[in-house]
Amino acid sequence: MSFYRRGGMGEVYSAIDTNNKKKKAIKLIPIGDEEEYKLLRTEFEISVSLKHQNIVNTDYFGEFDDNGTHYLYCVMDFYENGNLRDYLSSQSQMIPQNVALKFMLDIAKGIEFAHVKIIHRDLKPENILLDNDQNLLICDFGLAKLIDAKTRTRTFKGSGTLPYMSPECWMLDSNTTLMDIYSMGIIFYELSVLRLPFNGTSEREFRDKHLYEQLPDITNLRVDLPIRLSEMITKMASKRPKDRYSSVTDIVQVHLDISKNIEDKKESKLDSLLQKANQKVSLTNQKELERLKQQETIDNKLKFIDYSVNSLFEIFNRKVKELNEQLERTKIISFINGSQMIIRFMDKSINISFYLSSDIQATIERRKNRILENQEEKYGFVINEVESSFIEKDNVIFIGQITADPFSNNVQVWGYNLLLRKSGPEDLYGEWWVVWFDDSAFARRYPHEYHYPLGIPEFYQEYEFGRGHVMHIRTMGINTLSNEGLDKIMEKLFE
Repeated sequence: MSFYRRGGMGEVYSAIDTNNKKKKAIKLIPIGDEEEYKLLRTEFEISVSLKHQNIVNTDYFGEFDDNGTHYLYCVMDFYENGNLRDYLSSQSQMIPQNVALKFMLDIAKGIEFAHVKIIHRDLKPENILLDNDQNLLICDFGLAKLIDAKTRTRTFKGSGTLPYMSPECWMLDSNTTLMDIYSMGIIFYELSVLRLPFNGTSEREFRDKHLYEQLPDITNLRVDLPIRLSEMITKMASKRPKDRYSSVTDIVQVHLDISKNIEDKKESKLDSLLQKANQKVSLTNQKELERLKQQETIDNKLKFIDYSVNSLFEIFNRKVKELNEQLERTKIISFINGSQMIIRFMDKSINISFYLSSDIQATIERRKNRILENQEEKYGFVINEVESSFIEKDNVIFIGQITADPFSNNVQVWGYNLLLRKSGPEDLYGEWWVVWFDDSAFARRYPHEYHYPLGIPEFYQEYEFGRGHVMHIRTMGINTLSNEGLDKIMEKLFE
């Protein structure tokens, strides 16, 4: 027995069967716990029972202990030609149409047979082997779940390999045979044009592309492919499971029809009509994907804002609890109503509230359009690109205010504007800042250092003046919401 290669879960050795002199592969896997043992043993039992010309033959399996480690092993046929990934990597030109179609049919027939008992869950070229007659055989059935648990990060719970994972896999839906059909569609695409439809440098990139990006038109990359084959691959890789073929048997039948049409040379008469139909379906799907992506962006933003607002309220609740532990006669009362919080002590109160989050982007767009229109009106054309506002530069996500009851007869309440800002794209949670306005010496209406917030839309204009250090009737200060600032706010309850 000699070492052959290291796999995703263990090591593979080659050996000669002394009974028939055939070369065999021995997969040797160390067992970490009882759960792994039960899962692997079940999968090996299934592998032994799957006897099909397009599935790797597993003769038997067993187990043993060595140096304190328990091992499971299985003995299967050995294939000198490696896997489909090795084959694809070795190709410098497109795979001949007849070869690509045969490979697709081999994969489909193997999965069709396997789906009677098991979902593969990790279909990819690395798990498809070639024999000496250029037949494809599928291996490693059902091991994706265990591989996932041993090799993936804790934050990512999908099963499979990034370029081949179905949308429902990314959304952590339950396993179905339709997941395998999606992965097959990606493999068929790769077999047709020697490239993946979706590439990325991170899990997030792959996720967004599998969820929202239309499958690139394969006919733009290879002109000799039958239109029906392109449609078949597109349907297999549909985002919604219900839009795919309901079973691999349907795919096998379509594949046989395509091959027959090629032989009869009837395909060309339908090409132009099918091309137009395919383009119309693709355009409709793309619009729907764009709508779904926009909706998820909105939903994620709302979840982020809700989390941030609740975190802010929790900061104030902790401060109230800390003070109440020292107060004997009258306690501070706080209550939350949606995105508003009121903190009350006797006849004084502090109020925290927020403006509409959608108003920020709308204001940015209005400002940009106004500047462009002014250039058009003054010069007849646009001279300069619009410089980003400070709201954009500071990554302001949400705006609100925190106020205390007015003293004396002042109309303007004391308080701050609240800003939720992100430091950059990688900042997941952002940080709360306070902004305050004072009357400048040019137009003094209120006492010196009497801080007050501004409402919308006045805040936007004054924020641009303040961040740009423009001399104005108001001065502006800005800082993170610190413990010192929190104490200063709470002091207003006791004045």
